[in-house]
Amino acid sequence: MFIDTTLKKFTISEQDKLIGRMEINEPLIVSSEFVRPFIREAGSKMVIKIGDRDYLKLNQYIIDSMKDYYNRLMSTSSVSEKNMMLGIYNHLYEMWTELHQHKKSNNLKEMDKTYDLFSYELYVLGYTD
Repeated sequence: MFIDTTLKKFTISEQDKLIGRMEINEPLIVSSEFVRPFIREAGSKMVIKIGDRDYLKLNQYIIDSMKDYYNRLMSTSSVSEKNMMLGIYNHLYEMWTELHQHKKSNNLKEMDKTYDLFSYELYVLGYTD
């Protein structure tokens, strides 16, 4: 995913008090554009956004992954494995339908949540972009 795996070190402080450290891959962000993308929650910090999503690439990744999973499903000979894979495929298809509904209604927040969950579930199944 990244050409260089050198991690840039950041320290996070509030009111001159160190509250944490992060190591981030240099191509992921440019330090001059790094504007504290954190929210405070129970004494911890969470990155909520870095950069912009490329929805066309995400869509293509999901479509290609689902096509491949469907082909794997169809080539499976074991009935029990086929039933398990079919359940997973139906779940992925429901997510795709849900994603399409969020797109039609221009609900960006839910669309991003669905993209995140979809990408994670495909990653768990062994698909990477």
